[in-house]
Amino acid sequence: MEGIDVSPQFKTTSLSVPSLTASHVACLSGARLQIRSLTTFEIVRSIPLPQSHDLRNSRIVWSPPSTASHVASTPPRSTRFPPRRRSHRILVTDDATTRVYDLRDAKWNAVINNGSGGMGKNTHVEFGRTDEEVLVWSDFASRVMVWCLRTGRTVEIRDPKFSGKEGKGWGYRSRPGEEDGEGGTRGGMLAMLCRSAGQDVLMLLAPRTYRIIKRVELSTIDVQGLKWSPDGRWLAVWDSAGSGYRLCIYTADGHLYRTITREPSDELNEWGIEGLGIKTVEWVCGSEYLAVGGWDRRVRILSTRTFSPVVFLDHTAQICVPSATVYTEQVDATGARSYAVTQQPATPLKSTVEKNESGLIKLGISILAFSNDGTLCATKDDSTPTTVWIWDLRSLKPKTILIQHSPVKSLQWHPTNPSHLLIQTMHDSPMVYLYSTPTLSSSSSTSTSSPRSALGPPTILDFSDRITRPGGSPPAKWATKWLNTAPDKKPALALGHQQGYILVWPEGKDQILRFEREEGAEESDDSLYDILTGRTPVPPLHRNDGGSEFEEVVEMGIEGEGDGESMGSIEDTFRGKRGVTAGTVRRERGRSMLDESGLDEMF
Repeated sequence: MEGIDVSPQFKTTSLSVPSLTASHVACLSGARLQIRSLTTFEIVRSIPLPQSHDLRNSRIVWSPPSTASHVASTPPRSTRFPPRRRSHRILVTDDATTRVYDLRDAKWNAVINNGSGGMGKNTHVEFGRTDEEVLVWSDFASRVMVWCLRTGRTVEIRDPKFSGKEGKGWGYRSRPGEEDGEGGTRGGMLAMLCRSAGQDVLMLLAPRTYRIIKRVELSTIDVQGLKWSPDGRWLAVWDSAGSGYRLCIYTADGHLYRTITREPSDELNEWGIEGLGIKTVEWVCGSEYLAVGGWDRRVRILSTRTFSPVVFLDHTAQICVPSATVYTEQVDATGARSYAVTQQPATPLKSTVEKNESGLIKLGISILAFSNDGTLCATKDDSTPTTVWIWDLRSLKPKTILIQHSPVKSLQWHPTNPSHLLIQTMHDSPMVYLYSTPTLSSSSSTSTSSPRSALGPPTILDFSDRITRPGGSPPAKWATKWLNTAPDKKPALALGHQQGYILVWPEGKDQILRFEREEGAEESDDSLYDILTGRTPVPPLHRNDGGSEFEEVVEMGIEGEGDGESMGSIEDTFRGKRGVTAGTVRRERGRSMLDESGLDEMF
């Protein structure tokens, strides 16, 4: 593992959770919530939890990134460079109580109690559109409570369709031009799937107030999920696979634009599952295409101009693709792993059906992963669980096909680097696979300086000597995840189990210039290195001559009101964005009901 940097192993009693901006990592160590800096590896906060907190059923969640600061005396920064966005708050929750802490203020905390528990235990807890809001799902799909941490006000949303885990059945609309997700911005209204009296319902709720903007009764039989497009113009809703192939596209204001069904076919395929429908739905980066994975082992990529299929990605039981190289992972008698080129046609192992299992659950496209530039796609077909298909969307052909020794668990492209694919399998060892491919710019050049830029098999990263297995009888639950590092930083990932974790830099760590500070000097949010290299502007000086600094502070306060939401920040799908003339200020007092209800975002 030459050139790879690995941090020491940090012991925990739970899985570690990195922040959405890769600045900190949080975990439970005994009865304390520990927050460690990913720059210095030092523990910056160690928060004791009460004895009543259930450590076995705990979950840690970071707040959405923001640029808000609680220090009022901090001088305003120049607007030539965007300020740093960080996750400032963190919550730890069990079945009955949620506790929220702030990294900027050690004295501040909030406690949300389930009370008498009349609606059952808390099944899921998430931050809302900002770090001032917390969403709590109750048991039995009874309600979702939206808590405002600043005012203590609550809003109740009744009869949610799903428990909210993994974002299923709900989602915030992204601001135009900004993508939601990890490290992204949660901008506008909340869309949530509900079910009342046997009818599937789509609820569109206004920001801040969570008043109902529109209530749409869906024509689905058993709706399975929804996803906003990255630009916030479209909302995809799909029906259950047993109800047929049905995908509904709605505009941002809740109008049904198109219903998509499967193309007509007179023949059943070899699996005889023509009647089953959609299994996975993913928006391609850039919002120009929508990918739909079906139970028929086909990925249909739809154009958002017409929402008609433009590309079909078919997965066959026998691999015969002359344009792609097939690599098969081999394990010798000593346990050493390597890759070998496999002659085509190749037949990967099919999934085995266990006792009391249906063969249908081992079919269909279960994983769709796109690189952040939208040029590469990695897929997994459950009928061949050890096979990874890597597609080049520019040539519309498979680029590489990997046949792993164990079933594939996850496929993750790096959030900012489109050339790195992280593969995790289900074997019981701390081992991951890093597939590297040249980017669009490097592939066009005739020579490359990095040996990783050449096409080849994935790099096998074995960390058996870097992290110890958990003690006790429960088996290790290995989990790995990319850290959302900046584009100008080297990629990093976290690997761990329920009793410890390590941090890995596959290409080595970035060189950090450290400058000694005078004793007693306050630590600045910006390093001198960032200022000298131009990444961070020099903070403006305070003015005492009655100059324009006070005017700049007032102007920034007006723009930041309501977390950056303005009258024209959300546009309708078919209408142009409302122009806001210079000097237009939203009224704080005496706002109309139109503004309060959230309808100002659409009209």
